[in-house]
Parts: sequence; C-alpha cells; structure tokens
Amino acid sequence: MPFFVTYIILPIVILLAGFGGGWTVHGWKTDAQITKMEERVRIADAANAKCATDIGTVQAGVKEVTGALVAKEKAAAAAMKDAQYWAAQHSRLAEEVNTYQARPGETQCQTIEREQKEYVQNRSS
Repeated sequence: MPFFVTYIILPIVILLAGFGGGWTVHGWKTDAQITKMEERVRIADAANAKCATDIGTVQAGVKEVTGALVAKEKAAAAAMKDAQYWAAQHSRLAEEVNTYQARPGETQCQTIEREQKEYVQNRSS
C-alpha cells in the first residue's frame, strides 16, 4: 500500500494541486486583464462621447457660418444691383449735363448755376 500511495496517489495529488494552483493564478491574471480592458473601454467610451459632442458643436458652428456667408452674399448681390442702378442713373445724368448748351443770354457761370439748381430740385423730388 505505501508503494501505491507514494508512487501513484501522491503524484496525482501533486499534479492536481499544481494544476489547480496554476488554474487559479491564470484566473487571477485573466481577471486583472479584464479589469484593465474594462477601464480602457470606459475611457474610450467617455472620449467617444466627448468627440460626438465636439463634432455636433463644430457642425452647428459650420452651419451658422455658412448661413451667415449666404446672407452676406445675398446682401452684397442686392447692394451691387442697387449700386449698378444708381451708377447708371448718375452716368445718364452726367451725359445729359455734358450735352447742355448755354441758353442765349446766359454766361457759362449762369448755366452751371442753373444746372446745379435743376439737379438739386430733381434729386429732392
């Protein structure tokens, strides 16, 4: 019987104890790795949430800037159209003034004075 216990059962018990101890240590390492990975996932989730918030903020800012740009372009186009109208009016008036002739009995100064009065009257009305 001592032979049986010494050479068969004792090595089996030692083998099982070693295997159990190794399995336990492996379980501890695995648990530690899982804990580290869960912490990394929490950090990554927080970073992703902040990133999503930042992306939303940037998109809203870009939309606002784009809207302001479109509004400015429309205002500039309207101002150019208005400026073209008034430039054409002033050009037409300048051409008309250049074709005026002095009336009989008027000096050049009197003609200029009369033209200025007519211009102011036309501009006021």
